Amino acid sequence: MLVKKYGNSLAQLNEALGLDRTDSTLSQIRTSAPHSKTGKTRGMGDNLARKIEDRLKLEKGWMDTPPTYAELHGEEDPRTKVMQLMESMPPDQWATVVRLVDAVAQPTKKVSNGE
Repeated sequence: MLVKKYGNSLAQLNEALGLDRTDSTLSQIRTSAPHSKTGKTRGMGDNLARKIEDRLKLEKGWMDTPPTYAELHGEEDPRTKVMQLMESMPPDQWATVVRLVDAVAQPTKKVSNGE
């Protein structure tokens, strides 16, 4: 998500983080590259996650939480609006909403002449 937000480029994300454009850290994490000395897969780690949050002015812990629907699809996506409405409703009303959405989503049946 952050790469996409910063121009679909690790180089631009690196710049936003105050790193050299060619810094390979994020690329190695992204591809799960093995460490050259230990052979262990490279991971994010708490220190780097907090550094990214701090430098990009993200809420502390942002890197540790699943993205919201709006973060994944954008605020203007109609599915985001549905999810926001569902989250604001009491759980006992969710089944009704699901039935309504399911009814709207059903394909319409074609009626032919004489049938």
